[in-house]
Amino acid sequence: MERRLLCFSILLGILLYLASPLAFASEVSDLKAEVEKLRHEISAREESKQLPIGAVDTAAAKHYGPDLEVKTWAPKLTVGGLVQVWYQAVQNDHLSVSKNPFNFPNTGGPARYLSETNESADNDTFRVRRTEIRFRAEVTEKVTAYVMLDPSREHSETYLPLPTFPRHNTVVGPLVDNKLPSTLLAQTGEILPRNVRPHVLQDAYIIFHDIVPHHTFKLGQFKPPVGEEALRDTGWLDFVDRAMVTSIANVRDLGASVSGTWLANDRVTYDFGLFNGPYGTILSDPEITEAGNRSDENDEKDFAWRVAVRPVWDLKKWYGRLELGYHRTDGVHGEAGAEFDPDFTLNAENLTRTAVNRQGAWAWYRPGGPVRGWWLRGEWGSGKDRFGFGANTSLLGLGSVDLGAKGPRGGSAFTQANPAPLVVQGWFFSTGYRVSDGVFGAGLAKGSRMQRELNRMEFAFRYEVYQNVTTEDLVQPDRHSDQFKTQVWTTGVNYYLRGQNAKIQANYLIVDDPDSKSHGLREVRNSVFAVNLQVSF
Repeated sequence: MERRLLCFSILLGILLYLASPLAFASEVSDLKAEVEKLRHEISAREESKQLPIGAVDTAAAKHYGPDLEVKTWAPKLTVGGLVQVWYQAVQNDHLSVSKNPFNFPNTGGPARYLSETNESADNDTFRVRRTEIRFRAEVTEKVTAYVMLDPSREHSETYLPLPTFPRHNTVVGPLVDNKLPSTLLAQTGEILPRNVRPHVLQDAYIIFHDIVPHHTFKLGQFKPPVGEEALRDTGWLDFVDRAMVTSIANVRDLGASVSGTWLANDRVTYDFGLFNGPYGTILSDPEITEAGNRSDENDEKDFAWRVAVRPVWDLKKWYGRLELGYHRTDGVHGEAGAEFDPDFTLNAENLTRTAVNRQGAWAWYRPGGPVRGWWLRGEWGSGKDRFGFGANTSLLGLGSVDLGAKGPRGGSAFTQANPAPLVVQGWFFSTGYRVSDGVFGAGLAKGSRMQRELNRMEFAFRYEVYQNVTTEDLVQPDRHSDQFKTQVWTTGVNYYLRGQNAKIQANYLIVDDPDSKSHGLREVRNSVFAVNLQVSF
């Protein structure tokens, strides 16, 4: 139709022109302009039929009413992830930390004594360490939801933490009919079902931001505001895994928190919040006992807070970047019981009300100038609680010695009639040098093949100490516990294929376990070599 109209218009113009020999040149010019205008209008109409609906809607959405621009918010979903595949080789030692423990005869028949075995923990093995899947949904300009899943945790109970936890998490007790009791299946490498709560769901929270200036509100399941290394993204760890003392803080919980930042580059930050704080959130092994996504076991709530300051923060200057911080958590665990009963360790129905706390301090420094590329970290942590996981008095370790007649009431190994709360401490210092961040990085990047490969490397070292082995006290076994420390020296090389998104980490951990004949403890030959291949997106 439009084409016919165009042809008709052109023909009409020609006829009028021929019929009017006295027409002026200006009229001819006006006619041509009108014809050209009609041609453009028809062409635009035909092109609009070919545009996708979305493009038309987008163009139309820019205006509402005459010359009035409307800004709209489009929800945005971002998907990311992290995959870590390990190979770990553990020094072989058929015995573990406890050798010939006291008073472990079997019931009936000649007396037999158990030594804590290490056979199921010192095997060389491949491992899928983490498979994090992250979803970030920006629902509005001020509301964001975040979910992180880790399917690899479904079977994480068969891979226990490095470097020295594997057999320290094993309950050792008497033989029954020449077999281990059902409550002691960890001795054979199996884990007590009631002690294992592997959670695929790691983080699930909603953030409200830009409502109050400088502050962010968070509600859901996440890590409380604790420490430095515990809160660091697992893809940015300097070593294949976190330090031993970090396990005090490396837990998730349900709650709400407020975070504030002030000055440029977040020079001053603070966080505080309230959390459920169920059993197992202070002194426990986060790889075995988790607090996330389960109801509280008492009416009390844990109050956690964290503050960090950055006195200097400029890598272009010689003084570089420095961060100092402190954190603390306080709460009351236990419900109504007046005495410990291992049959109720999960729901806390019979756990004595205990004031618990967790605290720590850290420092992180990256100098600038001629030594840029060098970094230093240090962190101290402490935790106080009455119980660890399972039917024992420990925390990340366990009672490796039971004094029999003076010890358990009833007959289960490692139970104390009235255990006092434990205070456990540890610390680490680490340092490293990333070649590409140093003064020679730019030159090496343009050099030979060997120089370019060297430029991809980072060299690191860590020394750590942690009280991760607990036994009954020799004088008051029903009340007090003795704690022993483990020391670990770790050397590592990180090779960056594509920054933090693709890297290979190789660590060798020299482990020095406690040795105490009076408590039945022995040094374990369990040094570890571990390789981590990481890809994130």
